[in-house]
Amino acid sequence: MEWWIVLVILFGGFIILLATGLPVAFCLGILNAVTIVLFFHGGIGALQTVAQGTFDSVSSFVFVAVPLFILMGAVLTHTGLAFKSITSLDVWFGRIPGRLAVMGTAAGVIFGAASGSSMASTATIGQALIPQMLDQKYARWITIGSIACTGGIDMLIPPSALIVIFAGIASMPVGKLLIATIIPGIIMALCLTLFIIIVAKLNPEMAPPQNRLKVVTSRERLKSLKDLLPIGVLIVVVIVSIFAGIATPSESAAMGAFASFALAAAYRKLTLQSIKNALLSTVSVTGMSLLIITTSKVFSQVLAYTGVSRGIIEAIQTLPVSPMVILFGMNLIVFTMGCFMEPVSIMLITIPIFLPIAQAMGMDTLWWAIIIIVNIGLGLITPPFGLNLFVVRGVTPGNPDLMEVYRAIIPFILVELFGLTLMILFPGLITWLPSFMR
Repeated sequence: MEWWIVLVILFGGFIILLATGLPVAFCLGILNAVTIVLFFHGGIGALQTVAQGTFDSVSSFVFVAVPLFILMGAVLTHTGLAFKSITSLDVWFGRIPGRLAVMGTAAGVIFGAASGSSMASTATIGQALIPQMLDQKYARWITIGSIACTGGIDMLIPPSALIVIFAGIASMPVGKLLIATIIPGIIMALCLTLFIIIVAKLNPEMAPPQNRLKVVTSRERLKSLKDLLPIGVLIVVVIVSIFAGIATPSESAAMGAFASFALAAAYRKLTLQSIKNALLSTVSVTGMSLLIITTSKVFSQVLAYTGVSRGIIEAIQTLPVSPMVILFGMNLIVFTMGCFMEPVSIMLITIPIFLPIAQAMGMDTLWWAIIIIVNIGLGLITPPFGLNLFVVRGVTPGNPDLMEVYRAIIPFILVELFGLTLMILFPGLITWLPSFMR
């Protein structure tokens, strides 16, 4: 059977299964099992290979970091330390145009350095800032859009469980991927900040300036550092240890998780209820993530054994187009999928197909991976099924209708696409920082 016919059958079957409402991991697992029976006649050798691949996919030491990064962020969220860190930023922004919206972007960067969950970051920042923004008569589209984007920034700032999962699926170095996302995350934050400031300058009614009756003193700023200290400690423990080569990402995740418990205890916020909530949240997210990883690895093997991977690569290599055109096509597909699917599902479908193509076209795989990761992060805010859009809707007073949320996010999507274009045109923005790693 021709490879393209097999590809159509596989993805047609996957879409049909998704339409039934089954979780993505179950859809892929069923598809894998049916494919093995049909194309390999249920051969013992094929089944043994699949079983071994399933075990190997999650027995790697790399994936220890996934639950630990998630736990670290969950502890900060459920003990309230993350909320206090975000609200303490207020004294540092003075009378900057669009101050509260800019605070949201800064909070996305800071909270991203201590959280492994994008949705948790969006919810926490939204609960802290959205009521204030609406009270200050900010335009609702700026309020909703600026907060929805914070989760995408969170995904790009290490530690990020999604980046660890990407590295595991792609069999790439976790440490380099984590460090390589720092500058792209900052670029996205700067692009969004500049956009908010320009809008607030051109039309102050969109983001009314707050008339402070009291001048913030240096002593008050220093006092606010007490609430920012937990995030700062975790940045040093996790990011610096990875960058300096002191610890592997998994070891850094363990140290970060321990530090989050120690900081919560030091601030007298660690209760049995907060520990229970953090652990349950971690188990729930980790369990589904690892199940998706196992089925994605088997899916990669199915693509290889049926000749689909080889057929796609050979077909792409014969096209009279440049690698940049191929990269544009990949990003267009990922962006479109982001409108309908969540990040891990996009990873498990695209990486097994796109990574061999990128390697065959001579692309820098680190640069390619970060471009795809940034694009996947965009999927968190693209209508109609961007996960962060539903999170922001849930924490916004009045429960706005989805069409209002969709309209609000469009300008911010365009800004992030501009940032993504910068990274494509200037690869050094991605590859420079990892080159200094030990």
